This record gives sequence, structure tokens and C-alpha cells, in this order.
Amino acid sequence: MKKILFGVAAIVALVLAVLGSRSSPAQDKQDKYTLQVPGGLAFSEIKGYEQWHVVAPASPKPPT
Repeated sequence: MKKILFGVAAIVALVLAVLGSRSSPAQDKQDKYTLQVPGGLAFSEIKGYEQWHVVAPASPKPPT
């Protein structure tokens, strides 16, 4: 009986930990744009960066 009770308690604790660590998308979006470097750039100043094209440096010419 104690093993079953311990197993149920472990499952409940695991479920609560998983559900407690999840955050809603609305909270993430609000926090992302309120972020600011102390005395510097605010994240809200570069809104829309998610749509920027990816740019990478050219790779060196492969050996022949």
C-alpha cells in the first residue's frame, strides 16, 4: 500500500512540476518586449527582428 501511495505522490508531483513550469505565450511576448539592458538598448526598439533574413559570413573556399 505504501508503494502505491508513494507512486501516486510521485506522479502528482511530476505533473505539478511540468504544469507549473509552463508559461503562457501572452506572458512571454510581454516579457520579451519589456526587457532592457541597464542604461542601454531596449528590446522594444528592435521589434520585428524575427522576420529579418538570416545573414552569415561567407565560408572559406574548400580545398581542392
